[in-house]
Amino acid sequence: MTKYLLGICLILFSNFSFSQSISKEQALEDIDEFIALLETESSYYQLSDFDFEARYTQIRDNIQKKDSVRIDFLAYEFEKIIAETIDRHANIRFKKSKNKSSNTPDLYFPFVVSSLNGKVVVLREKKSKNEYQFVKKKYPYLKSINGILIDDFLEKYAYRRKLSPKQAQLTDALLDLKRTGKLYQKQDEEIPEKIDLVLTKGQKDFEMKLPLSREKHDWFHLGSLRYHKEMKTFFRDKNFDLSQLDQWLTDSIAYLAIPAMQSYRRNTKLEAYLKNTIEKSRNAKALIVDLRGNGGGTREILNTLSAYFVQPEQSPWVANVAHVRSDQRLNEDMSSMRGRFLFNYDSEFLSDDDREAIDAFSKNFEAKYNFDKKKFSSPFYMVLNSGEKPFKTPVYLLVNEESFSAASVFTSAFKGLPNVKVAGVTTNGSSGRSVRFYLKNSNIRVKLSTMLSFQRNGKTLDGNGTQPDVLIERREAQVLGQKDTQLEDLIEIINDN
Repeated sequence: MTKYLLGICLILFSNFSFSQSISKEQALEDIDEFIALLETESSYYQLSDFDFEARYTQIRDNIQKKDSVRIDFLAYEFEKIIAETIDRHANIRFKKSKNKSSNTPDLYFPFVVSSLNGKVVVLREKKSKNEYQFVKKKYPYLKSINGILIDDFLEKYAYRRKLSPKQAQLTDALLDLKRTGKLYQKQDEEIPEKIDLVLTKGQKDFEMKLPLSREKHDWFHLGSLRYHKEMKTFFRDKNFDLSQLDQWLTDSIAYLAIPAMQSYRRNTKLEAYLKNTIEKSRNAKALIVDLRGNGGGTREILNTLSAYFVQPEQSPWVANVAHVRSDQRLNEDMSSMRGRFLFNYDSEFLSDDDREAIDAFSKNFEAKYNFDKKKFSSPFYMVLNSGEKPFKTPVYLLVNEESFSAASVFTSAFKGLPNVKVAGVTTNGSSGRSVRFYLKNSNIRVKLSTMLSFQRNGKTLDGNGTQPDVLIERREAQVLGQKDTQLEDLIEIINDN
């Protein structure tokens, strides 16, 4: 019994130590394993022209000076490397210490931050829920933090998504800026007790010196579905009341919100609901499909609505071209690709008409990136077909920089159809068939995309997103939580056409 208890204690102690640090030799082994994963599994690593070898040498030299290496240090170094690729699904995770005394308290930016006209604005919460006001109305924009211009500060400290489309990059960076203390920790720098802020309106500045906050200050984005209380449970609640998703707006404009690309297995009523919503919207002046804040999921909704949105004149419609990362040529269908409605040219799931459409499309299709075809499969194609009852009503896809993964694929797939217009701002852009790996010694989790995914225009979704046909940026009233100006502006545009 004593030996048994001793064994349990040793296991627990081992796991506790495991989450803290590893030896220099173990860290170097994990670096080699990490590099091997990037070289053999990652798709977007192949497209980067960053000097990775110089960075690897720098990290190794740093580790050689140590007897042991903190796991969080190693993880953050890996995170910086991944940031040099356009892979939007890639990330690094590690098990945090259970020793509370060794953890630094979370310290946050002292105000709410958002963006307006491509600049960072500094806000504070009003007493009315989810509404804001400028900290200094005469000086709305954040110019610098601790003497570093805000753009330079975000590039150095909030680096994780620096190769994202511009608006997505800024939005993601501001999410990271909320956790200011953690940003300094990732750079292995001392967390300052106070920070110097300079606010500006252009020519005149206002200086402030404030301590970091123990309270997190969130910005509730009125225009993103993920923030709405009634929409938050859509993805995980199989009994979600679907009638909340659609409504009639002013002037006979139909509206359909899709908060997430939900699987039909999770909500068995969703497919029938979507078809019924389309049917009752046939006489509308236009249909707005709101995908703002949609973080993705599966492609089932896309496949269902394609039967309505793709017109007979454009059918079959080649919507997406993808290559799987592999050191061997893969010509067969793969289950993970079938689940994305992506098929090999000779697949039994494609018709002769589909293949004819692929042939015609391929004559003019040109990938905007050069990549080693020996390291990737033959192309897989998503081909959409018009159904028996195509939807003739004009469709507007309302998107923003938080439209991610399958939502960005949805947007890209329909862009270019004459009856569909993309409105809003450029999507986050992401499509990668991500896979998780765990490093041997540190147990750091490495998530990497293993697929190159191209839009019809030859650009990857990752790093580019899908640009809108109708640019609609949020106005000040939306940033302050007063009203949804993007939706208002789109309604006005529809009525003017």
